[in-house]
Amino acid sequence: MSKAISPELPIAQKDGGFHVETAGTDIIAPDKRYGLPRELFFVWFAAVLTYTGVVTGQLLTALGLNVWESLLVAVICSLSFAVLGYASSTGPRGGTVTLTISKAAFGVNGSKVPAFFSWITAVGWEAVTMVLTVLAFLSLAQYVGLPSSGAGPTVIALIITLVLTYTVPILGHATLLKMQRILAFVLAICAVLVVIAILPHVNWGFSTPAADMAAKGPFPTFLLAASIGLASTFYGWVNFSADYSRYLPAKTPTRKIVGVTFAGGGIASFVMMGAGILLGTFVNSAAFSSNPVMAIAKAVPSWAAIPFLIAVIVGDITANYLNAYSSGMSFLSMGIHLKRYWAVALDGLICTALGVYALFVSTGFVSNFQNFLDLMVIFIAPWAVIYLIHHRLIRGQYSASGLAESHPGSDYWYTGGVNWRAMTAYIIGVICTALTANSEDFASPLSNAWFGGADLTAFAAPIITGIVYYLIAARHVRKTAA
Repeated sequence: MSKAISPELPIAQKDGGFHVETAGTDIIAPDKRYGLPRELFFVWFAAVLTYTGVVTGQLLTALGLNVWESLLVAVICSLSFAVLGYASSTGPRGGTVTLTISKAAFGVNGSKVPAFFSWITAVGWEAVTMVLTVLAFLSLAQYVGLPSSGAGPTVIALIITLVLTYTVPILGHATLLKMQRILAFVLAICAVLVVIAILPHVNWGFSTPAADMAAKGPFPTFLLAASIGLASTFYGWVNFSADYSRYLPAKTPTRKIVGVTFAGGGIASFVMMGAGILLGTFVNSAAFSSNPVMAIAKAVPSWAAIPFLIAVIVGDITANYLNAYSSGMSFLSMGIHLKRYWAVALDGLICTALGVYALFVSTGFVSNFQNFLDLMVIFIAPWAVIYLIHHRLIRGQYSASGLAESHPGSDYWYTGGVNWRAMTAYIIGVICTALTANSEDFASPLSNAWFGGADLTAFAAPIITGIVYYLIAARHVRKTAA
């Protein structure tokens, strides 16, 4: 079934910096491919060097891990970006976005299921990050003595956030690459200043009694922390992976894509999670729970507070470039016929509505919504495993016509538009992954009974789904790919 991309097949259109990209989920034609793998370094460095990593790092110590245990979790999360790099290598081979390439494994209609969950996840984090950006603007205003409370300042901060967030994703891929490269340097300078400010105050002997740990003992707590960390790193980005590499030439070496993605995302992840871990040893926990941005701004020396607040704002905006751009791609991958930029604009309207609700109606909405989004790993992780195994089995040889077409008889139509081998493995993977979950909104009875309160979703998904998919599909995939 699988075959190399033919140069006669479609139809990518314009992709120029600060011009509107007109290609959506089209196959990028060979003569439209450009760029070098090193561009991905800045994409992932700027997207990951964000405040989310600080919050995750602080959470590791809050769960009960000491500094060194927490830093080991941060190392594991950083290493996961090498796997994200492998997922990104599907872009040049398939020539289109991640959830459209997913047709090869799931079928034309089957792929719409993970595309839907990908869209929900992307739009959700887009909305949460937008709200956090508004709160960061208000915190900066408060810190410098400007009006920072009430409807007026909040509306102004929201408008500024919307303009800064959505202009780049609407313009598209090339503009995003240019802005990530520029903003990566701004974020790096701010991050270095903040880390320098933190180091003198760190309590390197920080520890929590075993009885006060989030799970039943150090090892279950370590597994719980690792699952949370991986959900916010590899699993949080994998459904976007090919979206930013698909314009690279088809023969771009996988090892180069893996290397630059690992370097960009891995370094940024360790720096920000590490900063959060170190802050967790001395920042006031009650103040952090109330307003984490201001709690950190007041905990660091005054000369570092402004760089920290700037890093929060810029980092959230750069992360949302990817959220907004890729949520539009996931939306289109569900088979909805709409121009790419209109899909991004529609996402922006949905996120604005959610943001207004969070800012003016429900003060607990963001934390509750974050808890809900954490559960999305149950649906994303099994898909990611099947996606990567399928790519390996077919050695990256995709049918361009199969990815471009959606009619009965096309290369990835399978049975009624669904590859039931992949879908069966996916359903089994989702169920088994859910049985190992332990989050604020949902805890499997098995978590406390068998796993000591640990959350094993990040590990159950690849192990169980991978074994099931390989056993029921590997021989068939190899046969049809030959």
